[in-house]
Amino acid sequence: MGFLKRLLGFGTTVAGTVAAVKVTEKVKENNPEGVQDVNGDGKVDYRDYAIEAKKAAKEVYAEVKEKAPGVMADAKEKGGQIYEDTKKKVQDTFGGGKS
Repeated sequence: MGFLKRLLGFGTTVAGTVAAVKVTEKVKENNPEGVQDVNGDGKVDYRDYAIEAKKAAKEVYAEVKEKAPGVMADAKEKGGQIYEDTKKKVQDTFGGGKS
């Protein structure tokens, strides 16, 4: 169970890193000249960056949400095909699956 736990932890870390990079790229895309005074307090500070990051995160989430059903359908279809191929090979190897 330790290996699986570490593998899932690694996957979660990678997913979080990819998400952070995508949000950072979106902030840069939305602000090609750098983040400006978004909240109107007369200075560019961490609050302005936080507002832009929040906006970018929502945009990235919307993009992923839009693409997810298609990706999941493809994965399910490919997974089903792999299952059927494996089942056929097992049946061929072990005499047609007869007990």
